[in-house]
Amino acid sequence: MAEPATKFPTMITPRLRLRQFESKDDKGLHACLGNHDLVRYWDFAPCKNIQETRGWVRALAKTIQPYSAIAWAVADIQNDECIGMINYHHREAHSRRLEIGYILQADYHGRGLMTEAVQQMMTHCVDQLKTRRIAAIIHPDNDPSIRLATRLGFKLEGGPLRDYWRVGDRFMSPMLYSFIAV
Repeated sequence: MAEPATKFPTMITPRLRLRQFESKDDKGLHACLGNHDLVRYWDFAPCKNIQETRGWVRALAKTIQPYSAIAWAVADIQNDECIGMINYHHREAHSRRLEIGYILQADYHGRGLMTEAVQQMMTHCVDQLKTRRIAAIIHPDNDPSIRLATRLGFKLEGGPLRDYWRVGDRFMSPMLYSFIAV
């Protein structure tokens, strides 16, 4: 049975507003997706230009139902400017599991903002979606992401997942981290 349509789940943390993407978020998201250093451990190449990022913003803005994926713009609560993104994807409601992803503009690193955002999203997934297992697939060289995941209770379960991601003409072998809600 299909889940009913729902209003987009906006969430507030002490410093952030997690909300639906809007067209005004193109520059903020491009500072993430267009930055080679930030996406070097992702499963796609950096956006070549702002037009490519605008395509992502349009697509991400459409994730308004909790079926298999939803993405939030991570916005500074003071000025509502997009400084990053968090999402869940590959949701399997029957098995009560999903995967997460996150990215934050480099200028905002080291302040605990992504910990705040991901923790809020995890609470939403566990409490509202009744998720039991949350997975994060992380490149083994992405130390900041590994630290974030382990700080939030994720445990290394396996890997490297050989040639799991293809980016251009190369393959990457990430690790599997998981959080089990009790």
